[in-house]
Amino acid sequence: MAPFKILITDNLAPEGIAILEKEDDIAVDLKIGIAPDELRACIGNYDAIITRSGTSITADLLANPGRLKIIGRAGVGLDNIDLEAASIKGIIVMNAPTGNTIAATELTMGMMLAAARKIPAANSSLKRSEWDRKRFMGRQLYGKTLGIIGLGRIGGSVAARAKAFGMKVIAYDPYIKKSRADGLGVTLCEQLEELLTHSDFITVHTPKTGETIDLITAREFALMKDGVVVVNCARGGIINEDDLCDAVRGGKVFAAAVDVFGNEPLRQHPLLELDNVFVTPHIGANTFEGQEGVAVIIARQVINALRGKAYENAVNIPYMRSQLPEEMQLYFDLAESMGRLLAQIARGRPEVVELLMVGPKFKEDFGERVFDIPFSFQPFTVAGLKGFLERNLQETVSFINAPYLAKERDIKVQEAKISSYERYNDLFLLRIRTDAEEHLVGGTVFADRVPRVLFVDQFHLEMIASGRYLYFKNIDKPGIVGRVGTVLGRHQINIAGFNLSRIKGGKAVSFVSLDNEVPEAVLQELVALDGLLEAKIVSL
Repeated sequence: MAPFKILITDNLAPEGIAILEKEDDIAVDLKIGIAPDELRACIGNYDAIITRSGTSITADLLANPGRLKIIGRAGVGLDNIDLEAASIKGIIVMNAPTGNTIAATELTMGMMLAAARKIPAANSSLKRSEWDRKRFMGRQLYGKTLGIIGLGRIGGSVAARAKAFGMKVIAYDPYIKKSRADGLGVTLCEQLEELLTHSDFITVHTPKTGETIDLITAREFALMKDGVVVVNCARGGIINEDDLCDAVRGGKVFAAAVDVFGNEPLRQHPLLELDNVFVTPHIGANTFEGQEGVAVIIARQVINALRGKAYENAVNIPYMRSQLPEEMQLYFDLAESMGRLLAQIARGRPEVVELLMVGPKFKEDFGERVFDIPFSFQPFTVAGLKGFLERNLQETVSFINAPYLAKERDIKVQEAKISSYERYNDLFLLRIRTDAEEHLVGGTVFADRVPRVLFVDQFHLEMIASGRYLYFKNIDKPGIVGRVGTVLGRHQINIAGFNLSRIKGGKAVSFVSLDNEVPEAVLQELVALDGLLEAKIVSL
């Protein structure tokens, strides 16, 4: 078997490269600073590419991805990777969000202290042989309110350290549960404006997305307390730099500390001319320990992903099946099978795919919104959607790109949780609406741990949600099922199981498990039977 080929395009700590190079099934090419045209020409020859912030992976680069399966980002930010383009191509994007968490956290605290106490300016003054203590009057952290915008890994880590300084911590993050904030001892604000008006210090810890660009502008500065201290060690462009300048000059902001900028490298900007703005050149992850950490993490993750073992920190997979509880993995498989079933019985152009999760088992959220993925679905919804789409699309459909493919085709994807449905508990309902008709399938996992389909539309069944079935619908009158059995027997096709449901005097549906393949000629013979409305082979 040929080795997996990995391309490294940015400087990676040697500890990470060493992990890759010692593996017999891995071949590594180092092309640090490769030009876009050269990268475009060769990217399809590699199974994986590892970058940092220096290489932009654009939709144009991924137009013909060849054998590329994995993009690894040695760090947390994904500003330089077109996540949607990668997802549409079925390419897994993973990062190393924990490797430099401490480095970024400690820089944030250092910058906060530097701005509050004007430490860099005092240092420079004394080195010029000046002794001007009054000029460097500062602010204490103790007893003040810190507002954290974005309570993810780094935001939460900053919160813990700020509390050690005796600060009251509040936060705004529309994607974080209140229980997480409570666990950190942080008060969660419902609106950003609430945080802005109550904070003495404000620090930003969100990714740069369409939602967060220019999150803090002149309007937001006007809401802040006079004399606020502002810190941004997250991403440039979240705080409007021109408006920050005006707020500092006007006295609204006592001091600001900025490590990241909208255009980097930054060499000229009015911010650099202000005495009470303290700046560093995007060094949040620049510790020896941090760089080694992200390199080692991403190297191990890419190796495991290429070998099919795990997809840890894969940011364009909104779940990881292997990390679901064992019972939930069965429900995940059930949802995918239900999607396949509906794809094979529904006619028309799909318009809506909806998963309803019924009962107390699904109160917990098993999925998580990550970065700028425009979909915040539970893993079961993605599984059902993938099962439905893969039967009818020419593209390769995966758990990564299924929501994007639905979006491209203007298929509305919905999910909801309800407490009960008829007499059932712990049930999935998957509804498909097309421009021609609508179907509803229900399923569950019983105590024997076997996923089953319990009904299709108004027809109640108890069918194992796997395998191949002969599906047929007929008018409910005597003799039809017998004639189907006769045709199968005449062609030496043995019946292994039979699931039938009917509305007396109306219609009936059957799912027949068979030991043999059903040739097309036999299927056409069945369709021609009097009283049979349709017949097809269904694979779950």
